[in-house]
Amino acid sequence: MSDLSTENKVVVRILGEEYPIVGAADPAYISRVADLVDTRMQEIALQSRTQARDKIAILTALSLASELLEQTGQADKAGAQTSKLDGLLYQLDKALDSN
Repeated sequence: MSDLSTENKVVVRILGEEYPIVGAADPAYISRVADLVDTRMQEIALQSRTQARDKIAILTALSLASELLEQTGQADKAGAQTSKLDGLLYQLDKALDSN
């Protein structure tokens, strides 16, 4: 059961509708997240042939998920490169120690 004393309630506006959001996060952070979603949904609504909110919401979710996966993939690549570099440094250090 959650502790209600640590939860914040923020009313956000997304595509012209207000939504009460309750969460433990800082209210400013909740508002920033909602602003991002609102902005993205407005962009997609302008580009889309449909004006159905549910379809715009799904397209927005897919867009944000795609960005997240791209960023995660970039982080994975950077991690793999760091591992390769660590391996090379280890081999170099080992080779220098044997001389």
